Amino acid sequence: MAGPAPKTRNWKARENEHEPAGLHIIVSGEVEVSATTKHPQLAEAPHVGKVLPLDLTIAESGVGAELVVWMAARFHKEVSANEFDHVEIRWDGEVIATAPVIDDSEHHALASKPVTAPNAPAKVKTAKAKKAAPKKAAPAKAVKKVAKKAAKKAAKKATKKASKKKAAPKSAFKKFVKKMVKKLTPKKAPKKKAKKSKKKR
Repeated sequence: MAGPAPKTRNWKARENEHEPAGLHIIVSGEVEVSATTKHPQLAEAPHVGKVLPLDLTIAESGVGAELVVWMAARFHKEVSANEFDHVEIRWDGEVIATAPVIDDSEHHALASKPVTAPNAPAKVKTAKAKKAAPKKAAPAKAVKKVAKKAAKKAAKKATKKASKKKAAPKSAFKKFVKKMVKKLTPKKAPKKKAKKSKKKR
């Protein structure tokens, strides 16, 4: 007994034109293992018909750590066109996963679908935006003019405040001078009044 089947995911089987010539089937997937020294392996099992059965085993080699990780599993075989229509992954004789065999054209179609689908709504949005743009152009100019006027007013206010702040010390000084003059002038005032009173007599 090989023990319980490991977790597997992302199985793919592709019929691909391969170097140097001819068609090859490439099977790939991921297998969860309990250490980095454990490596999943796929081997072709006896088959009849268009189903390609692959036996999954796990070999241990090298130095590593005891850590649960996903390891890649791959299988490669030269085939004729449409020789297989799907692949079965087996563990201890039992099928644990399957994958349809796709050719290059089918693979390209599947790969292009996720790219074109999200772009479709984006094109609609951009088209609407372009049509609506001329209507929004006039208000944008008006907003710019209002913004410029507001900026000029703000600048004028700022300069007035600055000039008031500069003028404030001068006015305070003038007030101080006036107070000093008032203090000094009352002393001379009685003499002038006395002269006027003598003239009247």
